[in-house]
Amino acid sequence: MGMSKAREEAAQQALNDIRWLIHGNEAAPDEEESYLDGATICALLAKNFSRLDPNNDGITREELLIALMNPQAFTPDEYEMLRLLTKYFETIINLSEDEIGGETKISRYDMMVLEQFLVHSKMSLKELHTWCSMSRQHSVGEEMGPPPLSG
Repeated sequence: MGMSKAREEAAQQALNDIRWLIHGNEAAPDEEESYLDGATICALLAKNFSRLDPNNDGITREELLIALMNPQAFTPDEYEMLRLLTKYFETIINLSEDEIGGETKISRYDMMVLEQFLVHSKMSLKELHTWCSMSRQHSVGEEMGPPPLSG
């Protein structure tokens, strides 16, 4: 009985997370981003990349959503990493131009570029997202400066 209750609670949490990711990304802009630092996010992504990408062609949004619907298969930190990848999916897939015809998947190259920003530049995913959004808003001829430094 206790195991089925735990599964039901995990399924409900996954459903709530998916609803939040689909409808509520901008609902609470001041909420704390995550307790995971950039190095931990990158390490967890590297550790789970093959698991999230079983066909070895890059992690799709659908593959992330399938993983989110199966929270009992992941540790709490891994699940938090999945939430962040899903929330910032568009930012991450556009870190490198490594797909023909538009970016649709998180590739291993995207993962390496992400690590450069999160670990070596010490940016958070939220800061990276903001910087990438600002750079897309500039017109083609304008020069965009380097990413901001985190404190």
